[in-house]
This record gives sequence, structure tokens and C-alpha cells, in this order.
Amino acid sequence: MKVAYISTPHFADCDIPLIGELQKKIDLFYFLKVSESTKRLTLIKIESLNKRGGVYPASDFPELTYLSNDIDLSKTYIVNLPGKHDWSISNLLAILRMVCVILHLKINIVHLTWPPRYGEFFTYLLRKRIVITMHDPLPHSSENTWLNRFHRNVCFRLLDDFILLNDTQKEQFIETYRMGAKRVALSHLSAYTNLQNIKPQKPDVSNYILFFGGISSHKGIEYLCEAMDKVCKKHPDVKLVVAGKGKIYFDLNQYAIYNTGHLVLLNRYLDDNELVGLIRNSLFVVCPYIDATQSGVVMSAFALNKPVVATKVGALPTIVKNGQYGTIVPPKDVATLASAINTLIENPQKIEAMMANIEHDYSNEKDNEIKQLNDQIKKLQEDYQQLEHQKSLLQHRVNIQEQTNEESLNNNCNLQLREGYI
Repeated sequence: MKVAYISTPHFADCDIPLIGELQKKIDLFYFLKVSESTKRLTLIKIESLNKRGGVYPASDFPELTYLSNDIDLSKTYIVNLPGKHDWSISNLLAILRMVCVILHLKINIVHLTWPPRYGEFFTYLLRKRIVITMHDPLPHSSENTWLNRFHRNVCFRLLDDFILLNDTQKEQFIETYRMGAKRVALSHLSAYTNLQNIKPQKPDVSNYILFFGGISSHKGIEYLCEAMDKVCKKHPDVKLVVAGKGKIYFDLNQYAIYNTGHLVLLNRYLDDNELVGLIRNSLFVVCPYIDATQSGVVMSAFALNKPVVATKVGALPTIVKNGQYGTIVPPKDVATLASAINTLIENPQKIEAMMANIEHDYSNEKDNEIKQLNDQIKKLQEDYQQLEHQKSLLQHRVNIQEQTNEESLNNNCNLQLREGYI
């Protein structure tokens, strides 16, 4: 069995440990779709891309050799997407070349981590069994456009099997997209412990709480800023650091913390050393999301023993267990969010207790992490085998039908010969 695992740098921190283990058990090829905006993200550090789109072996990028301890780079390909838009001709051609490489490798199963868009629809030309890991079973409010919904509705009818990373949205996912429950399996995220191996860069700011990740309207940052206006009146020595790339979608000038210097905005890409330094030196992390599924931000924080104040959306309440690993508050509730932040600031022993719980249950429980990873790998193998079995059954039925049609044609010809028609 040969598997093509197609993903993006956005998911490298959760993909790479999984891919590394899968490559020890099955013949798996990793296709990493990279653009100018994604060539430097967590775990992926590519200095420069060829101006010409296409598919290049990972060996063409010596800066990726540090990944050789984690994955088989001889079975890793960089899909270079040089265009500025998904529909750019250069990007379409790059995806088409990826399809050609996959066909050349005689792949049996294709594994995706994102619903295909535009030129990525070429993936269906492969006529392979396709499984997809849905990081966001339902689109975030900031992404819930008619075009996104159209893409999902089209591609979900062309895919074979789905893997969700939590069970909170399984029923809604099945109902929304009208699919059989047997097509949907469950897996999970684990702490991104690879961050523990990165040397932290000491930040220029101290005594702060931290928001980090891509800036999007569904992240609820404006509610956090409003809550921090209240917090800083009571604790003027505390600051808020907002770190991440993206368009600021609200007016910062309306918040006192912005005008008084209590808000430190790092609106740019942060390399791993800087990010790890910010997490390690923060008091705790805040995820004020309006909607979410699960969160790689939480897994990153847990890897470095940091408690999280999160909203009651998606699977966050089951991951950030209230009082154990952090605090859960209602979304958009500024007063409750401010109160939760104040409580932790005023009770450092609570923060220490939560850090100890996280360290015990996530950071230092390597055996548990390995078990979770093995469970995930086992489930994926079962999914792959099931898809391959379905393919074999389908091919068998096609062969029987072709044989039946041939026999029927021969019998008909013999009958007509006997009756003098031909």
C-alpha cells in the first residue's frame, strides 16, 4: 500500500510526528504545499522558493535537513505554489504536476488535511481513494462565505472518508453535509512537545499575558482588549501581548491599553525561538475565541506548561479542563473574561498548580503521548486498509460486470449467427 499525504506548513507541528511514525509502518510520501507566505512557519523553514512552480524533492532544500530525524526526506516533496492566489496559473500547474508525480509513484490512497480548492480539484483526477483530516469540520465565522461553503459541499461528495480531531462537532458535521456516520472517524491532537527542543528567545516585555496565533475575526481579540482595559485598571503593571500575523479587523484606538502602552502588538510572523520565548515567559495564555473546533495554540501552550484561559466553544472545554489546566469562560463575555484573568493574576499559586497538572498530564508524560500517537496511527492504518479493501471490492465488481457483459455479448453474437443475422 502506498499513501500520498498532502498537507501545508500550517499543520506541520501536528503532521510531522504522525508522518514520521507512519513512514516506519507503511509506504507513505509527504507532499508539502508551500507558498511565499507559508515558507516559514512552525517547524518549516525554507529560505527561498523557485520562482517557477512545481514539485521538488526535499533534498533541494538543505535547510530542511534538520527534519531528517523526524521524517524520511527521500519521500518528502515540496509543492511550490508561487502565485499570489489559489487560482493563479502557476499554482494550477504546480498542483497538476503534483498529480502527475503521484500517478508516477502508483499511489493507492491520498490523505488530505484541507478541502481542495480551485486547482487542487485536480486531485480528483487521480481517481484514488481519498481520506481527509478535518481540522475544522465546520467553517469558522470569519471563513463562512458562500464560496467556502460551495467548495466544501462539492468536495465532500467526492471524498471517501473523514477524520475529525474531536467528537463535539461530529453529529453536526454529519447532519450539515448529509453523510453516513460510517464515513466519519475520530482522532485527536496531542501537545506539540517538539517546541520543548527549541531554544527560547527572551522577549523584551515582562509580566504579561499572551495571545498568539493568526489574527482573524473569529478569534475575539477585541473582547480580550476590552477585558484588559478593566484588568489594567486593577493591575497597571500587567500587559497584554498580541502576537501573530494578520489584518487588524477592529479599531485599536478605542481601547485604553493601546493608548497607554499596556498593549504590545507583534503583528508579524514570529519564528519558533521568539514564539517559544513569549510562551515560556508569559503568565498564562488567553484564547478569547468566538468560535473554534480545537486549537493548536492550546497544544503549544500545554507543551510549555502554560495554563490557558479559553472560551466555551468547540472542544476547548474538554481540552482546557476548567480549574485543572486553565479557566473556561463564555465567549464575548468581557466581564467574566476580565474576572478570570484577575483571579489568576491575584492567585499565582493557582497558576503554579495548573502548570504542575499540565506538566504531569501533557509535557512529561511521554508514554502517554506515544500511546496517543500509536492509537492515532493504528486508526489511520485501519482507515487506509478499509479504503483499499473497498477499492478491491469495487474493482472485483467491475471485473465481474465486464465478464458478464462479455459473456452476454458472446451469447448474443452466437445466437445471431445461428439465426443468420450476422
